[in-house]
Amino acid sequence: MRTSIRRAVRAVARLALVLLVVTGGLAFAVWFNFHRPAPRAAYSAPASPVEAQRQDLDYFAKVIVRDRAFSPSARQAAQARLATLRALPEALPPQQLQVALMQVMALADNGHSRVAAMVDGGTLILPVRVTRFAEGLYVTRAAPAYRDLLGGRLQSIDGQPIDRIVAQLKTLRGGVEGFRQENAAIQILVQNLLYGLGIAADPKASTWTVVLPDGQTVTRQLDAYPMQQGGRLPAGRRWLSPEPTSGIEQGWEAYRPQSAALPATWRDLDTRFSVSPAQGSCAQVVRVQSIGDEGEQKLAPFFAATEAAFRANPPCAVILDLRGNGGGDYTQAWHFAHALPGLLAPGGRIVVLTDPATFSAAITTVAFVKDAGGDRVRIVGEPVGDRLSFYAEGGKACLPNLKACVHYQTAKHDYGRSCDDWRECFWLNRFFPVRVGTLQPDAIVPLTFEDWSAGRDAAYETANRLVAEAGK
Repeated sequence: MRTSIRRAVRAVARLALVLLVVTGGLAFAVWFNFHRPAPRAAYSAPASPVEAQRQDLDYFAKVIVRDRAFSPSARQAAQARLATLRALPEALPPQQLQVALMQVMALADNGHSRVAAMVDGGTLILPVRVTRFAEGLYVTRAAPAYRDLLGGRLQSIDGQPIDRIVAQLKTLRGGVEGFRQENAAIQILVQNLLYGLGIAADPKASTWTVVLPDGQTVTRQLDAYPMQQGGRLPAGRRWLSPEPTSGIEQGWEAYRPQSAALPATWRDLDTRFSVSPAQGSCAQVVRVQSIGDEGEQKLAPFFAATEAAFRANPPCAVILDLRGNGGGDYTQAWHFAHALPGLLAPGGRIVVLTDPATFSAAITTVAFVKDAGGDRVRIVGEPVGDRLSFYAEGGKACLPNLKACVHYQTAKHDYGRSCDDWRECFWLNRFFPVRVGTLQPDAIVPLTFEDWSAGRDAAYETANRLVAEAGK
């Protein structure tokens, strides 16, 4: 008897050892293929600015070799641009070098592949906030000294027309058109980039001209201030709500819509996850602004509580608002997305709201929902911020002298077709498969300043109509 027990224990131990070795080997293989750290930046102290620039260029070239999003022709073009930069007899101003490297990285035409718009300890940002509407870029929040710009549609900066400025800003990051426009609306606040592109003549200030809603034209010089260490560039969707904020914008003034009523979908935008009844409908609105935890706000408990509530009282439909959701960890959304169709009353419909800031893991979540719900799913709003096939994961490397960081991408995601290249296709997708033909909206509803000022969320209203039509 004891001999049998000892044999059983040894067998279990051997099996556990085998599982440990296999699991560890798989984890190492994933790390080695997709998440190896950046190459070491082993350079001596530069003797001159031009030597510092060439060190940065040398390291940058080593880093982008790891980015698999570059096509052969794009990689050749990138190498040619780097060769031209290396041959310069004098160093560029740091803002111009940063812009040049951002443009090289944008040749990959992949939204995740990028050089950060901020540099460590040296980013100047302007004291206003803008929001992208279909009609253009509008000043929706400002430091008190610049309150006279509020509500103004940006017309020019330092005499250059806004269309030309946006076209230049769009060269700083790859990806689909809507996503590059969205990024231009964010990066237009970075004085370093305006100066590096030759838009602003002064590295510390730029002159903005806006047209106010009453037709009046206002021109003001904006003096930039240093970005806080570790701060993030402010995105435009938050400024749809005039509600007070924390951080640097605390105490700033907001432009308020002409309508006194603010749609529920634009209230309490600092709450990342919420559930509320749809106005005048039996549907529920589920707003998710991140596929991951945000400080004290935790996604997993939110999904679990929402699922339990819907099982107890199935809604007739769900409007899933993923606008402005920049992504996170798609594995956290897998279960809820696939459970959602079964949580509705019979015949219930799911309407997903998207825009160009719906990105990365948020796109994966849209695909999960559509794959799981099939014909019961409709997409409303603007197209998501990337293609069905893109590169992500990867890592980050910071240049030794410029202190700008490069985000290189190593893993291919393809939600439209089979992805079988074991070296490039992200292995985790095998465990979370998804296939969709398209994520194009069934109803394209742009965000307009006219609607917003009137207190209307036209995409949400369209979703509500679709829900009502499905119930007839």
